[in-house]
Amino acid sequence: MSLPSIYRESLPVLLLAGLGLITAGLLLERMEEVLGRTPGLLVMIPALVALRGGISGAMGSRLGSAVHMGLIGKGNLWNEETRQNVAAALILSVALSSLVGALSHFTSILLGLESAGLAKLVLIATVAGTAAGTAQVGITFGIILIAFRRGLDPDNVTAPSLATVGDIITMLLLLVVSMGMGGFV
Repeated sequence: MSLPSIYRESLPVLLLAGLGLITAGLLLERMEEVLGRTPGLLVMIPALVALRGGISGAMGSRLGSAVHMGLIGKGNLWNEETRQNVAAALILSVALSSLVGALSHFTSILLGLESAGLAKLVLIATVAGTAAGTAQVGITFGIILIAFRRGLDPDNVTAPSLATVGDIITMLLLLVVSMGMGGFV
């Protein structure tokens, strides 16, 4: 008895996703000093990481559906359908990352915690979230093209791959942007 294609295609990706999540956790552990010097940064991490996976996962799913419907193919990868999805993902990345930064500041204050300040947290979240979103656009196309070339269903591999890569990229960019801003109040 052979396994249905969804299991054959998804299982290796999900196993790699588990390793990717461990990598993201290790990056978080390496951020301990920056987290201590940038109050409120820890509050934004879960929301920004979830946001990144949500936006890129949705874009990947929409593009995978467009592939199935024939709206996107090998010869017409960059068309109006693709442009609209990329624009929506980038606009959402900028707007919602800024909102996450603001909510991190106000949540910290409401909980009686110290905050690095509204402007600083919004700037960190916006720069890291937007940069991660931009990187995810390219990665999305790469994953869809690889799935296409290997005869895989993009719906089986895109979302878990993007969520995991997004977690790693977001954590790495939060670290880099926070350190670039001095990593302290």
